[in-house]
Amino acid sequence: MYVANVEKVREYKITEEGAYKVKVKYLLHKGVGAKRLQLRLFTIDVGGHTPLEKHAHEHEVFVLRGRVLVRGGDKEVVLGPRNVIFIPSYEEHQLKNIGNEPVEFLCTKETGEIPEVLKKGG
Repeated sequence: MYVANVEKVREYKITEEGAYKVKVKYLLHKGVGAKRLQLRLFTIDVGGHTPLEKHAHEHEVFVLRGRVLVRGGDKEVVLGPRNVIFIPSYEEHQLKNIGNEPVEFLCTKETGEIPEVLKKGG
């Protein structure tokens, strides 16, 4: 069993092209024993957004705080606390903070990999 306090998990700025004011904490991943998925806590500061992207892995997202506009394929939806959304493989998607406070959400990623930033000793 692995247990961690979220407040003590290191936070990293997302530096990927297209990301603006986005940070992530890698809560669960292969490095702590999770062999098939990662659980990440994202924060998007006011006015920020994730990159517009698509990829092989799907996402399951649970919004904890704030108001976020989610673009998925040709649809857009506004989510708030306690809303969930599923983003399938290869669907183009982006999350934008449209509120006046930071957005926080939990997001899974199906992978058996250690996050790149952690591999580099970050």
